[in-house]
Amino acid sequence: MPSGSHGGRRGGHSFGGSRIGSSKGIKFGSFQRRDNDYHRYRYPFFRRSYTTGSSGYNSGPKIGPLISFLVFGLVICSVFFFTQLSKINQIKRDQSYYFNMIETAEPNQYVTAKVTNQFLGEGGKYYITYNIEDSNFDLWYEDGYTYSIYTVEEASRIFRRGEIQIVVDRLPLTSDTDSINADYMNFDLSDDGSYVEAVRLSRIALGIGLILIFSIILSLTYYFKTSSSQRSSLDQYTNDDTQEKKDYCLYCGSVIAKDKTKCPNCGAIRSYSR
Repeated sequence: MPSGSHGGRRGGHSFGGSRIGSSKGIKFGSFQRRDNDYHRYRYPFFRRSYTTGSSGYNSGPKIGPLISFLVFGLVICSVFFFTQLSKINQIKRDQSYYFNMIETAEPNQYVTAKVTNQFLGEGGKYYITYNIEDSNFDLWYEDGYTYSIYTVEEASRIFRRGEIQIVVDRLPLTSDTDSINADYMNFDLSDDGSYVEAVRLSRIALGIGLILIFSIILSLTYYFKTSSSQRSSLDQYTNDDTQEKKDYCLYCGSVIAKDKTKCPNCGAIRSYSR
């Protein structure tokens, strides 16, 4: 039942531990780019040439939705990573807080509590629930609890013994009294199931995040490379079409030079040609 004013939830470090008289906690543990690249074709008809647009077009790269999905996944992964990082820092602060609480406690602040049960917490470790019996009045209407720091053998041994020594932060006992199991000093962060689980999840989030970043870079490289290639193709078709454009006689279909006013074949004046 760590923590009264410190807050908390059973077996975990969300805000520390629990409050005497009340545990008050929750159990834990598109971008689509499409370039209309119309290809123009020229065909002769009785020595005349006509141009038309192609019946289709080339689609640009269709990986926009994929990039959006990867970016969204990266955002979610980042939020999860920093949540776990915050949890790790909170566990470290809790450890420092309770170590200091135990080290500065007076002899009369050590109290024997009755063990009520054992439960599996985070990281495969167990936590113990207990209650304090006060001769003046009943302080407990819910169990106090330790952090998830015990192996199944250790938890079973404490449960069979039926008692656990705890340290309280003040006397006399009230509903705001903070407490921690006295043997908490014997455990490292690597023994804390909540810490181990938070570290594991943060590493998974970091690994997935790096994969997503690499995937986004590859996708963007492919996207811009493909887009650039298609723009170059469109410019080439436009240049070719411009270079091929000529004037033809309306009557005979012969080519009329830019500096001529009459058709060299039939003599029709330029105003009657196209």
